[in-house]
Amino acid sequence: MVGPYNYGDLSITAGPPEFVNEQVTIYKDGAVSTAQKGVRSSDPGGVSELNRKLADGWSLSPQAGTQTPVPYNPRTASQGYNLATTLFGFMPEEVLKAYSAEWVKSGDSNVAIGATRQTKAWKDNFGKLMRDDGTLVMDELSFMSVKASYKQTLAEVGIADFTDFEDEFTDMATGYETGDPVSAEEFQVRVDTVYAGVKDQIPEVEKLFRERYNLTLDQPTIFAALINPKIQDKVLAGEIATIQLQAQASSRGFTTSFARFDELRKMGLTAAQASQLYEGAGGMISQAASIGRDLSLETLEEATLGDEASAKRLSRISAELQSKQGIQLGSAKKGDEVTGLIAD
Repeated sequence: MVGPYNYGDLSITAGPPEFVNEQVTIYKDGAVSTAQKGVRSSDPGGVSELNRKLADGWSLSPQAGTQTPVPYNPRTASQGYNLATTLFGFMPEEVLKAYSAEWVKSGDSNVAIGATRQTKAWKDNFGKLMRDDGTLVMDELSFMSVKASYKQTLAEVGIADFTDFEDEFTDMATGYETGDPVSAEEFQVRVDTVYAGVKDQIPEVEKLFRERYNLTLDQPTIFAALINPKIQDKVLAGEIATIQLQAQASSRGFTTSFARFDELRKMGLTAAQASQLYEGAGGMISQAASIGRDLSLETLEEATLGDEASAKRLSRISAELQSKQGIQLGSAKKGDEVTGLIAD
């Protein structure tokens, strides 16, 4: 065996046959090269190419200013983009480009999509899919499918512009902040319920929508305004229930502010109670006036909601009407509530 050869603290001895074809990276004056580690039969004096290079001033360690060579990478951005459009063609352009760049680095589609989900492009479009522990609420395709279903549901009631709904769609689909995603089926039920409640009271409700939201637009646009910007049951139920009460009154000639009907709703007045109340209110107020009694709509509303003082006042007027004119008001006490406020 030839050697060893000593270069300062470095000693390289011609090794066994398995080292003969091993190439070692070496550095000198900013240049980078390789040299044969083992001794070949053609090496002069039995000294390997690596030992001759080291004797000539080359080093096994990079020197200051020397750049480590970039390994050859046959993958191209074009190949990565083509793969991205094949696997994730539904994603936005900027995400496809981010995936392409990550695939070029790794050459592995699973590694590439994992790295893509850490990029700004992905987070801008799908960031709310990522839970705090790094797992996904759902994959990107499922997410976009749910949002497409939301849009189809709104399209069925005439809404064609979804621009102002995108944030709400994202929050509902991912359950962002609530932790409770809204399925396509659940959203369909919500919208159908709300829409039916509005449609059944046209034209009064449509008129009130226009006045309430100051919109002189078509019905789909008014409906969109009602459920935007936060499509949540609590908000929807409150707004719609209030407008339904107002519609019951306005269709029978009673005009009161939205704030008053919102107050009545919060006090417990239902659409069914409102229908019965306002149907007979005009006749009752007129009959009370005929015997010199001032009976206000507010008293009837409060009595319907169970206010004791209002209920007693209504009972006194009813009794007086009965004694003076033989008129029987069709009202009755049920617990603390007054029901059947329609004259017989």
